[in-house]
Amino acid sequence: MIYQNLSEQALLNRCSTNDPKAFRVIYDNFKGFVFAVVNARLDDADEAVDVTQDIFISLWESRKQLANIRDFKTYLYVYSRNQVISAYRKKNIRLKGETYLLEQLDQIDHSAEDHLVARELTASIDNAVGQLPETMRNCYKLSKSDGKSNNEIAAILKISEKTVRNNISEALKRLRFYLQRNNPELFILILSLPAFWHHWSW
Repeated sequence: MIYQNLSEQALLNRCSTNDPKAFRVIYDNFKGFVFAVVNARLDDADEAVDVTQDIFISLWESRKQLANIRDFKTYLYVYSRNQVISAYRKKNIRLKGETYLLEQLDQIDHSAEDHLVARELTASIDNAVGQLPETMRNCYKLSKSDGKSNNEIAAILKISEKTVRNNISEALKRLRFYLQRNNPELFILILSLPAFWHHWSW
């Protein structure tokens, strides 16, 4: 049988009957597409390769369901995006643009339809900031909310500039961890907003 001549639906049907050759054709046909979806959201290409492989392993493990899918490319796009969210939550991978987002969220101009998403994420970050130790919280707020330089923050709080830098760096790490555990879907959603990428692509 020449599998390359089979329709997409025929291949999916054969995958559901445990046909590895049919699945190999599916893999060859869509591995580039899946990698593009994943790589657009991750900061490291090697991690994107690993997540892509995990996606196809998961698809094979759930192959009995493949025959029921009618729009496979759309299904695969959503499935891949969800796997990125799962990997972000479980594997400590880094999303593309996430550090910039944490640092500059309040400076991004959002369209009306994006505003609610941005506001929800801002509220989540505010909640996380409220849980930081006092000095760390003050350093973060003075830097990100008030736009103070490290030198100015050091003078206000009567601490060294190095201590300011260390506290801001640690605050960003903790915020990332908080969002990774509590709001990964929301974090990834705002990273996909046109307003964010327009602002970040300078």
